[in-house]
Amino acid sequence: LRDSSGRDHLVLADMGCRNTVFSAQAQSALQFVPRLVAAGLRHFRIELVDEPADLVVPLVQAYADALADPQQTRRVWNSLRNIPDANGNAQGVTLGSLHTRNERERSQMKPTKASGLNSLD
Repeated sequence: LRDSSGRDHLVLADMGCRNTVFSAQAQSALQFVPRLVAAGLRHFRIELVDEPADLVVPLVQAYADALADPQQTRRVWNSLRNIPDANGNAQGVTLGSLHTRNERERSQMKPTKASGLNSLD
């Protein structure tokens, strides 16, 4: 599935014929590794979808390097940007749903129809 920006989003069907659309950009919590390790976490999981087989070992090794030395996190994050998808295109990496956003002020929000209000003033 190609979006208007030219990014390819992988669509896969599971055994129950349910479709999942994967974002073109990989999501990684790598930036949180130093804090997670400092908090005592020692077990992590890497999920791969369509990364080329020849890049799997270097990718896993890069994460192992970041876990062993959290100072390597930035270097590894930068290397993740260049990993190509199955079509050979580097789509980059993002925090995705892990990205923290500031709360919006109530005055910046639109009222919902269910609220019965015309405005939030």
